[in-house]
Amino acid sequence: MRSGKEGYNQTIADAVKKKNSEIIGSYGCKGFDTFGPFKLVGGIAKGHPDEEEIRGAKEFFAQLP
Repeated sequence: MRSGKEGYNQTIADAVKKKNSEIIGSYGCKGFDTFGPFKLVGGIAKGHPDEEEIRGAKEFFAQLP
């Protein structure tokens, strides 16, 4: 199962696979970002994760085997 932007978690997925572990799900949402040039404009995705995204993460986690 997957939620969020396709491929967003690919780097961590590759690291997990290298350790011969299994990925049982993936969840992603926007997050407030002030890294690098974004700091100059006060950041991007202000207000994220919001309540709906946090609720989505909790629901996603609750349904994992």
